[in-house]
Amino acid sequence: MKTIEINSKSNLENIVKNSVQNGVKPQDNVKPSLPQEKQQDKTIDTKKEASSIAEQKEPKAAETAPKLEKLALNLESTLKLVEELHRRKIQRDKLIDTIDTLNAFEVAQKDDAEETDSNHFQGCVLSIGDDKRREFITKNPYIIKKVAEYINTLCMDRLAEIEGEIQLPA
Repeated sequence: MKTIEINSKSNLENIVKNSVQNGVKPQDNVKPSLPQEKQQDKTIDTKKEASSIAEQKEPKAAETAPKLEKLALNLESTLKLVEELHRRKIQRDKLIDTIDTLNAFEVAQKDDAEETDSNHFQGCVLSIGDDKRREFITKNPYIIKKVAEYINTLCMDRLAEIEGEIQLPA
């Protein structure tokens, strides 16, 4: 219940006039003058009500700040997820290119080998070099075949692993 501080008779008259104009009937229990102690108590009650209303409004404003922070964190995590998915997609594309290149090489070698009736890696050279220009070179068709199979298996396994990681969270 709201309390009103009534200081004078003219104040009371103004309150009654405003109430009547706003369609509110004056109450019979309102006394035109109050002792000083009761006036102070009523003033304190009004201040308490005002402060409690202000406190009720403050949490609402404080609630919006965490929501904005949550949205910002949500946006940041979404962007990180998109970047990670893009990085995995690039890895996947590179692996598919490597696998396709290796398969095309083997098919071309098999076509050439059918014409000459020889091992399809016959005449191939495997060369591995490092930054100091040291090289390992072999023409052994068995080693070249095993290296090509091993690289193909590694790429296929890694491709399956990456494709398993490319998922949107539920």
